[in-house]
Amino acid sequence: MDDAFLGMGIPTLLLLIIGWLIAGAVAALIAHKRGLNPIVFFLVTAFFLGPLGPGFALLAQPDANPEPAKRKVADGRRRFVCPRCGAENDIPNEDASYNCWRCDEHRKVRPVKALVDAPAGPAE
Repeated sequence: MDDAFLGMGIPTLLLLIIGWLIAGAVAALIAHKRGLNPIVFFLVTAFFLGPLGPGFALLAQPDANPEPAKRKVADGRRRFVCPRCGAENDIPNEDASYNCWRCDEHRKVRPVKALVDAPAGPAE
């Protein structure tokens, strides 16, 4: 086999590869600006889609259900995550126990004052 691949010369093949990589970079840039994963769009465009990749990046829909932001804990309360169901429970600092709002599991916790007043040394 001489300096040809499927009837193309080396310069033509290099231009084709460079064109696909540029298309991948353009698709990654479009995906990044639209809130999508640019690495995935670059790789899919560079290996499969070629010059069609930027068009697919323009048509792709961003994630409709992004992760909700964590809500802040109100003053005078603290948050516990139920080990049974994973629900977040905000209870007053003085409480020594709580019932999970989701699974109704009863849990005992140390009050904040007990945590602050506890000695710093190891427990015996």
